[in-house]
Amino acid sequence: MNGRVSRRHFLQMSGLAVAGSGLKGRGFALDAVEQRPLMEVGYQQVTLKSAPHLAQVENTQGILMGLSNDSLLKPLREMAGVPAPGEDLGGWYSYRKDYNFRTDPVGFAPGCNYGQWVSALARNYGVTGDTASRDKVLQLNRSFAETIGVRYYDVNRFPAYCYDKVVCGLMDSHRLVQDPDAFRLLDASTDAVVQVIPGHAVEHDVAWRPNRDISWDWDESYTLPENLYLVYGMGAGERYRKLARQYLNDEVFDALARGENSLANRHAYSYVNSLCSAMQAYLVDGSERHLEAARNGFEILQAQSFATGGWGSDETLQATGSSALYESLTKTHHSFETPCGSYAHMKLTRYLLRATRDGKYGDSMERVMYNTVLGRGR
Repeated sequence: MNGRVSRRHFLQMSGLAVAGSGLKGRGFALDAVEQRPLMEVGYQQVTLKSAPHLAQVENTQGILMGLSNDSLLKPLREMAGVPAPGEDLGGWYSYRKDYNFRTDPVGFAPGCNYGQWVSALARNYGVTGDTASRDKVLQLNRSFAETIGVRYYDVNRFPAYCYDKVVCGLMDSHRLVQDPDAFRLLDASTDAVVQVIPGHAVEHDVAWRPNRDISWDWDESYTLPENLYLVYGMGAGERYRKLARQYLNDEVFDALARGENSLANRHAYSYVNSLCSAMQAYLVDGSERHLEAARNGFEILQAQSFATGGWGSDETLQATGSSALYESLTKTHHSFETPCGSYAHMKLTRYLLRATRDGKYGDSMERVMYNTVLGRGR
């Protein structure tokens, strides 16, 4: 596929990949069996030719490949109580045992995106076949194994969030790098985290860890099901399907399925990201209720989005018909949490495009890509 393929042609080709035959006349006539979701295009099936896209990919991979493994692993090792050599990367990524969220700019979420960085390296290998990326993933995974344990999650303000990113990294290590130990490390990580996280989805800002300040109540366990469903589908075991179902935020999803705006006043990125879990409940378990929740949730999101495609000023979703979006234009510069928000947005629109074959989701994905992701680096 290249830049000359129209969206309509792309959708037709994608439909054929799933539906097989069924062409009649000049259009498509798909029977009920052929209405299954479209397959996701693989990394090696896409060639990037756009200069801004290529520059961003090359810049990201260059930074990740240039970081020492010890630096990447430092906060995980410190929190696990094992030797932690290497330079501290600083910012939220660093570990501070005496961190105070009211005064400290460093140490808010130590090691939070480690799994995402491993995933990015694995995906780069999946696209380019760059063996150096694959080697770095394997090296990191071997060292990461030494940090796995209850202690890392117990001293972490975001055990569910960080575990979710670990699942993402090990999932891509398995499917793209073919790391033979990826699922073994996943099982060990899961054994550890289930001793710390709540046994069900807990809302943002709801206290669940006694004798700790409110910053320990900002975890996002309700985003877990998406990747748990995905690794289940890759053969990690029934355990992950059960966990996925266990952490579905069905109080929010049931209201959305009824057409009610249950997203109002909730944390923007994480609750939009949770809609990806609803889509996986549909794709894996066939739950039409969860598909309807995701579709309605997206419509609510579109109604309160900027012309750029961005949303969630001050990281908050608004009530239907609210003037808060308009008022935010003069009250805040925090209009869209670009890295996290675009990540959730493009996953959600991809799922909805696959499930519904409606090109409007591709339009929305494209708008966010060009106006927020690429626009941010200019």
